[in-house]
Amino acid sequence: MGQFDAVGLVDDEPDRVGGQLLGVPVVSGVDALKRFRSEGVRHAFVGVGGIEKSGPRQRVFERLRDAGFTLPPIIHGAAIVSSWARVGVGAQILAVAVLNADAEIGDGVIVNTGAIVEHDCRIGDYAHIAPGARLAGLVTVGSGAHVGIGAVVIERVRIGAGALVAAGAVVLNDVEEGARVAGVPAREIVAAGAG
Repeated sequence: MGQFDAVGLVDDEPDRVGGQLLGVPVVSGVDALKRFRSEGVRHAFVGVGGIEKSGPRQRVFERLRDAGFTLPPIIHGAAIVSSWARVGVGAQILAVAVLNADAEIGDGVIVNTGAIVEHDCRIGDYAHIAPGARLAGLVTVGSGAHVGIGAVVIERVRIGAGALVAAGAVVLNDVEEGARVAGVPAREIVAAGAG
């Protein structure tokens, strides 16, 4: 939205280095971070998403923070964020997303395109609320959890840390830590060969 200028995209994948993405040069990892810091670059953003696991995004977040960068929250100009909401360090709220009064999102959270986080929700660090997901009031989402595209979570439900709510699921009951749920209404998915 014009608040920051991108000077480079840092990627550890050698095949991508030297290219460009959206007109921004792709550079190599640790050396580029040191060079940017020595050139006065102070802000960094995590461009790693996540479908099932937030670990890779969290590791990049911590790597940037440990290198001395500030990770400001990124809020798209077409997002709606209540002045009574609280947004964590390095959180990203994308286009047409809504974050309502007294909602709180932790560090490194993604509230993706068109997602709605209603009043009094609590979203733990590194969680991902996928495009079009809808969280009713007083929902709690644990650290590193993923609420899939178009999923709906009714009032006062708790989604445990590291849990996965599949795309399009309708969650009527609490989801245990690390559990995977899918369907309407959402039920736990048991991996083949488990149990």
